[in-house]
Amino acid sequence: MKITKAEIVGFGHYRQQTFEFLPGNQLFFGQNEVGKSTLYQFIQAILFGFPKKNLRKRDYTPQDGAAYGGKLWLEIEPYGEIMVERYRQVNRGQAKVWLGSEEGDEQLLLRLLAPLSQDVFQEVFTFQQEQLSQIERMQEKELHAALISLGISGSKQLMEKIQNYHKTNQQLFKPRGQRLPLNKRLNEWQRLRETIQQKEAQENDMKQAYQQVSAYTEQQKELRQQLQQLQQYEQTLNQQKMNWPLYEEWQQLQRLKESSMSEKEHQQLRLFYQEYQQLSDEMAKKQAELSRLEHGQESSHYFFYLDKESKIQELLRQKVPIIRMVDEYERLNDEYEKIHQAFAQLVERWGWKQEIAPPELDEQIFSLLHRLEELDEALAQHELRVQWLTEKSQPVEEEITKIENKYPELLTKTTTQPYLLPAIGGGLFLVSFLLPTPLNYVGMLLGGAALVFGGGLYVYKKVNPASQIKPLWQEKLLQLDAYAAEIEAEKAALTQTQQEKNQLLTYLQPSFGNNTNYHTWHQVLEEYEQAVTNFHEYTTLLTESRQQQEHLIHELGEVEAEFQAFVEWLPLENKEIQDKLTVLEEFADKMQDIKLTRLQQPSTLIAQQLKRTKEERDALFAKYQHLLEKFGLEHPTEIPLWMKQWEQQQKQTERKDELTQLLTPLFPKKIRFDELTTQLQAMQEKQENLQQELSKLLEEKQRVQLQIEHLQIDGVLDELYQEESRLLSEIEDLAVTWSTNQVLSASLSDLATELSEQQLPQLLHQASHYFNLLTNGRYNQVLLSDGILHVATEQSFLDIYTLSTGTKDQLIMAVRFAYLSLQGQAMVSPVIIDDGWLHYDSSRKEQLAKLFAEFGEKHQVICLSSDREMVSYYQRLQQPVIEIKQRM
Repeated sequence: MKITKAEIVGFGHYRQQTFEFLPGNQLFFGQNEVGKSTLYQFIQAILFGFPKKNLRKRDYTPQDGAAYGGKLWLEIEPYGEIMVERYRQVNRGQAKVWLGSEEGDEQLLLRLLAPLSQDVFQEVFTFQQEQLSQIERMQEKELHAALISLGISGSKQLMEKIQNYHKTNQQLFKPRGQRLPLNKRLNEWQRLRETIQQKEAQENDMKQAYQQVSAYTEQQKELRQQLQQLQQYEQTLNQQKMNWPLYEEWQQLQRLKESSMSEKEHQQLRLFYQEYQQLSDEMAKKQAELSRLEHGQESSHYFFYLDKESKIQELLRQKVPIIRMVDEYERLNDEYEKIHQAFAQLVERWGWKQEIAPPELDEQIFSLLHRLEELDEALAQHELRVQWLTEKSQPVEEEITKIENKYPELLTKTTTQPYLLPAIGGGLFLVSFLLPTPLNYVGMLLGGAALVFGGGLYVYKKVNPASQIKPLWQEKLLQLDAYAAEIEAEKAALTQTQQEKNQLLTYLQPSFGNNTNYHTWHQVLEEYEQAVTNFHEYTTLLTESRQQQEHLIHELGEVEAEFQAFVEWLPLENKEIQDKLTVLEEFADKMQDIKLTRLQQPSTLIAQQLKRTKEERDALFAKYQHLLEKFGLEHPTEIPLWMKQWEQQQKQTERKDELTQLLTPLFPKKIRFDELTTQLQAMQEKQENLQQELSKLLEEKQRVQLQIEHLQIDGVLDELYQEESRLLSEIEDLAVTWSTNQVLSASLSDLATELSEQQLPQLLHQASHYFNLLTNGRYNQVLLSDGILHVATEQSFLDIYTLSTGTKDQLIMAVRFAYLSLQGQAMVSPVIIDDGWLHYDSSRKEQLAKLFAEFGEKHQVICLSSDREMVSYYQRLQQPVIEIKQRM
């Protein structure tokens, strides 16, 4: 735990003062009486509670009436930062704790501080000169025990407790003792036990009798308990029977519905009715007075005007806006009729319905029309191509006809090629050179003949005209065939294109109705799109115009409603709003003239008062109208009857609550009257049976008790039993006390031994380091030899009682800080030193400041001092010094 901040509201002489604490070593410096000890006492009071007032101790209660207490901020692992607030006048001085957003009480603070207590805080973590002085005055043996105890537990209380328990037990019991309380009681009980055993041996029959009496007593107890339960249940049933009329009334009231009116609303409604009735009575009085003053005069219209004057004037001031609204309504009506007429024509032309929006055009139809145009163009191209090819083929066909007419043999004869025979003859002639001699001549002859015949034939072909014209004829035929093939291909493409066009026309025709001229379909589509746009525009305009008209109709309707208050007095029936305004204006001018002439007459004053009273009553009614509507009341005159019914219902509710409180314990669950009667009869029968059994058991018990009385005439055994019981009680108390002390003493001794074995070597090692630091290397070791502490230098081995007072102080300080260092990070409190160096000279103070600086590297050390010399050592060691200002 670390202290981070203290905020003192009122404690001793401190008022509204704040102290900030650092996590390590720090010195709070101030003159004597500046309040160092007061700061320490404030920290202790906030952590553990305010000290009780004592004449021997200083009282820190503020004498000027300021709040006694303040706040303390702590850091506790693993909880983090907490804030503790404690004031003596608040919550009987109990603490409030804030752990983050959680707020706790004194119990939470104890759990957070555990195992830190006030005693541990004072004995272990606080260094004051008084404590050191007490240890210094001890003799050698006591000083050894105090130092060992300090190393084990941080204080000497452990050893003192062990000695106290042992001393107390020595005064209670010793194995060979005779006069000690427990020894004496044990001897007396032993003698008494022997006497009782002798007497019991003579009275064996009495034991059996006592056992029978005990068994009969237990049976009687059980039967009486059963009988008591039955009697209680019977009593409950009788009470239910007696209160049955109330139970029936309660059941009826259970069906009563709770009123939705609260007591506050009831009071508001009552006050409203009283005020409303007062104003109504006042109006009646003024009306009667007005009638008396105006008796015989025709003043009804005038007083009506006075009553409605403000409303009339307000209406007349709105004349111009009203006329503008009428004009605007007429304009909107004309505009609406024009738009509606155009809309109707549009719908009629296209065969639509006004309430159903026409479908939007599909974007695909435009691409289909574009495709249809492309097909038209392709058909035209194919037709032109066929026409051109036909024209190109006609001259060729005519020329072929001329050739065939001139050379008909071209159509019937098949001639050999002129170059075939010479080729064959040449071949045979060449092969003959390769044949044997008899055959080569034959080959040469055949080859020569073939050459001659072929050559002649070739010459004939070249000279014949038909042979010469045939290639040209064949070329023309091929050219004509090519034209015919192209014409057939173009006609096939033309047919396919025409089929695709016919399919598109079949698909698109229904979308355009009777319009078969698809070249105008683009225009139709554009007109359709524009018509759809116009449809939506007209719909929007009609909706907006209708909304504006409805708004004006509503406002004009409100104006018409305001004229209804004047219908009985003015000729406003079947007139337009402008005419009504004119009539109302003329009436107001006329009545205003009358008002000027009668302004000072009493009747006029009373009429004005009557008007104000009525306005007050109307305002009151408007104020409470929501309350009337909540409870279904239309007029204040209905309130008395409603209030009477409500009060009656409240009485019934109170009666139901009264009966609920009275009968709920008596009737925990619903029951019928016939069931109640049956159960009551059954209970009575069971009680009679139990009474009979109890009577028989009582007779048996009395018989056995008579036998016991006969055996127990002298009464000695009872007295011996009583004496034995008394002695055993005393022995038990003394034995419990002795054994408790023995267990505690043994436990503490075992704990001391175990802690000593575990901690003492580490403690002595760390104490040697701190003692060496405090003595500036003069003593380098603190050790335990034969159960006695010694200190050692480089050359000698010394007993601690030979040390000077200042060196003893240093040894005690070293042991205390060694014990604290063994706690490591689990240290539960900061170390607080309040001028704990009384016997220190300058060098010892400097070494003590070094100890504080080293220890403060891992733990929080708070020094409170008025020693300026210690301030200089802190500054030399670069340790923080916080000055406490002198109070004014």
